[in-house]
Amino acid sequence: MFETIKYKIIKAWNSVLFRLIVKDQRNQYSAASATYEELSSTLSAIPDLMFELDANGRHWDVRVLRPELLVAPAEKLLGKTVKDVMPPEAANLVMQALAETKEKGFSHGTQIKLPTPLGERWFEVSMARKEKDGSEDSRFIVLSRDINERKIEFLKTEKLAYLDRLTELPNRHALNDELIYEITKSNPGGHYAGLLFVDLDEFKKINDAEGHHIGDQLLKAVAKRLRSAIREDDLVVRWGGDEFVVLIKKLSFNHNDAQHAAILICEKITESITKPYSFNSKNYYCSVSIGITLFNQPQHDLLTLIQQADSAMYSSKKSQDQRFAFF
Repeated sequence: MFETIKYKIIKAWNSVLFRLIVKDQRNQYSAASATYEELSSTLSAIPDLMFELDANGRHWDVRVLRPELLVAPAEKLLGKTVKDVMPPEAANLVMQALAETKEKGFSHGTQIKLPTPLGERWFEVSMARKEKDGSEDSRFIVLSRDINERKIEFLKTEKLAYLDRLTELPNRHALNDELIYEITKSNPGGHYAGLLFVDLDEFKKINDAEGHHIGDQLLKAVAKRLRSAIREDDLVVRWGGDEFVVLIKKLSFNHNDAQHAAILICEKITESITKPYSFNSKNYYCSVSIGITLFNQPQHDLLTLIQQADSAMYSSKKSQDQRFAFF
């Protein structure tokens, strides 16, 4: 009798425990399901493009609110690496960010330009290493934010900072950056480059007599002629007022040959600038004085080269029959 009662109690208790366990599991499942739905809704609302990549840059998951910003449809990205779907430069930057994230756990601020159905657009990429359960390889969560409008405005502002607004030539800031690059490439015994300091001889007379309107037109016309007279890889900038500077690159490894090449460029500039200018049915004439300095040593700096070319230009200006002179 006692055994029968004991059996019934145990059976009833087990039944209660089973129901409690099932109920608890249902509650846990319900809570987990609600959490998953909430997380999915949150992720779906994020304006950034979200990817899950492995250490090889392979796509394991893609979540986007705006599929038109993808380089390819989401289903075609899965299983493909960034090198499969991105331009080489952008893919290399992403892989560098992945390497940084693998080492530090995160990476921020990588900017890449990608082709999309909307055209080429700029994105800023941030990454974080995903926690793993030990059964999978390292994975990384990648957020890619569309920064196209902000980047375009920045590039416009940056361009204006390096541009002379009247002539639309690069300004002295642009020359400094370009010269640093050219000097960095140079080495003892390397190719010669040259700096030309170009001064308009009659500009002040014309500007004073005819007014700033004619003077501005003359400067813009001179700028166009200078651009046409130099080689494609060379750089002409407006230094200020009626002065221009020309950076001529890769003249020759031989000093005499470099001098000869610089002379030919100066002759072309002189011939172009001294042709008449016609504004409001009236012709104007302008001549030039050019100072030249050659360099092939990495220790040269912009100020020294400008001083040398400017000194040579004044020597040319003092001469009656010499339009250009070497330092």
